[in-house]
Amino acid sequence: MIKIYLVRHGEATEGWTSQDPPLSELGKSQAQSLITFMDSVIDESSINNTNAISSPLNRCKETASLALEKKYLEILINDNFRELPSPTLDLEKRVNWLRRMLPLTWPELLRDKETIDSGVNFTQWKENIMSNIYSLKKHTIIFTHFVVINTVIGEILKSDKIVNFHPSNCSITEISKIKDKLKIVKIGKSLESKVN
Repeated sequence: MIKIYLVRHGEATEGWTSQDPPLSELGKSQAQSLITFMDSVIDESSINNTNAISSPLNRCKETASLALEKKYLEILINDNFRELPSPTLDLEKRVNWLRRMLPLTWPELLRDKETIDSGVNFTQWKENIMSNIYSLKKHTIIFTHFVVINTVIGEILKSDKIVNFHPSNCSITEISKIKDKLKIVKIGKSLESKVN
């Protein structure tokens, strides 16, 4: 059995209106609060059988670095765990699109005219996430984003919803993989919070 921990990044200095903000002071504190958990899942006997992966975005890389600072574990950057791509570079339009999109199902999103016109392949984005999850060979801690975590949980639940729960900053969702079967072990702490 392989254990997979999906960790949402700490609070960022800005939310939807910024492309790649760093962690806020609260976000740094949240990330450091993960150290105790990391101590419980990574010890001398398991460190060689554990991978750490991060989205390339600053808030995830910083969260990973602070949470794992005493573990001497290499943090692998994986673009497949980046946040949901936006159909526009205009940040104001992006905010409006996200507000409209998050309550939808994936089929509804894929029928949305703005989404179609953008040319972004959201089906491929989801498939890349899941193929990476299924390919894991070691226990893995993944520092990632709100919709990425929801995508994995939605796949396991066979849910079409884009948002299946609201993982709070630095929440830890644990899943297991036995052969090619994924199972939810524990859903992370959930808050009705802004997606940042």
